[in-house]
Amino acid sequence: MRNTGVTVSLVVFMVLSLILGVTTYIGAKGTSEKKMQVASAKKATSEAQTLNSSMKSDLKSIKDKLGYDAVEDNNQLVETMKTDVASALGAVEDSASYRDVVVRLSDNVKRKTEELKNYQAQQASAETLADSQSSMTEKQQDEFSKMEATLKQEHDDNLAAARKSYDDLNKSFDAQKTELDDLVAKTESDIRDAKQKTADYKEAADKFEELNKTLSAKVDELANADFTRSDATVVYADQFLKTVRLNVGESDGLRPLTTFNIYKPTALDMDKDVPKGSVQVVRSLGDHLCEAKILEDEMSNPIMAGDLAYTPLWRPGKVIKYALDYGLDMDGDNLSDLDQIINIIQSSGAEVVAFIDDEGKVNGEITDDVYRVIRSDVNISDQLAHDSTRNEAAREALQRLEQGFLDSAKKAGVPELFLSDFLKAIGYKETAKITRYRDRHGVDLQDNGVVLPESSTGVVAPKFQISPDKAPESPGIVAPSYVKDAQPAPTSSGKVSDYYFRKRDQNKSE
Repeated sequence: MRNTGVTVSLVVFMVLSLILGVTTYIGAKGTSEKKMQVASAKKATSEAQTLNSSMKSDLKSIKDKLGYDAVEDNNQLVETMKTDVASALGAVEDSASYRDVVVRLSDNVKRKTEELKNYQAQQASAETLADSQSSMTEKQQDEFSKMEATLKQEHDDNLAAARKSYDDLNKSFDAQKTELDDLVAKTESDIRDAKQKTADYKEAADKFEELNKTLSAKVDELANADFTRSDATVVYADQFLKTVRLNVGESDGLRPLTTFNIYKPTALDMDKDVPKGSVQVVRSLGDHLCEAKILEDEMSNPIMAGDLAYTPLWRPGKVIKYALDYGLDMDGDNLSDLDQIINIIQSSGAEVVAFIDDEGKVNGEITDDVYRVIRSDVNISDQLAHDSTRNEAAREALQRLEQGFLDSAKKAGVPELFLSDFLKAIGYKETAKITRYRDRHGVDLQDNGVVLPESSTGVVAPKFQISPDKAPESPGIVAPSYVKDAQPAPTSSGKVSDYYFRKRDQNKSE
């Protein structure tokens, strides 16, 4: 294809060259020669046209042979042939000729033909082999079927035996698991019970140990004779002024209004011995010295220096703790004197850490360091029998509460002390009956119909004292009439105390 285009181009080039040569020749030779040249040129042109027609005819014949008669343009012809070759053989070199393409196609056809023959031969061989093996396969299949049936039967038998063994193992396992679960549950229950018992034993042991310590302390305390050992000693007695001095004071924690029973020097058990009188602290005179007034003694057996002083409400350097039962009545009027008893105890420096109030509620808690539980001399059931403010259920509930209160004291190892014994031990003396209004229609009357006057017991609550531990001092100017050894008697300057102005200014600022 490329040679044809080259040939055509060459012919055209030759014609043009010839024409150019002829023209040049004619121009050079002159006019005379032009005719000859023209004639020669015409002849050459005619020959070239003849050659061109021949070449076109040959080109058309070649295109018809190749199947490209419909393609007119040479360039299109070349591109079309390239496309066809690429689709038949793939990519080829640009310099490959049409003969090269035909040779490669021929080689491909031969190779494919050879491969087809080989495949057909292999196919025929495979068919022959399949025919020869077909007869063998039928025989082998019969033998295989018999063997398969035998193996299947053996498999079924083995499977049945294995299933039976598996079921037996499952039953055995379930039984063992149930037994194990029961054993585990029982063991865990036993462990819990053992732990609980151990905890209970430990708690009981701890309580017993604590109780033993408490009881040991109580035994030691009793062995050291709290009731047989005096708290103080009378170092001076003045029967004319009815005062005594005791060898305890402010550094010992002694408070004013503390009452002591006085015993003879030879007394051994002050819980059983009869006191010879009682005194009440008025003021502290020093670290280990105080002054007390004589509340009671006998002319035939007066209080003297060397006598022993004792009260269950006070110990040097120690706070005595008490618990109070329900319904404590000091004067026998069937009314509670709880507040008065608390004041008596606290005014001596002791402490009430637990009590049942008049509403029937427990305040505080009884611990093993409580010294005594003070009980009423009248049983609670007898007290509640006359109580019209509570119904039967409330009375029963209060009785249960009181019993629990007393049981807690027993568990803590705290002894009980009846109110009458307590009052006797502290040297309490009732000064007068206090009128109590039982209802709005009547009061306690004397025989002559006169209302009994109210009278103080002499015990002042701490909150009403200016300073329980120290007597108050006047902040102002002493009146002239009280100035000792004034010669002549001084007169007042009329000056107002600075203390008054300070207090006034302080009250204004507040």
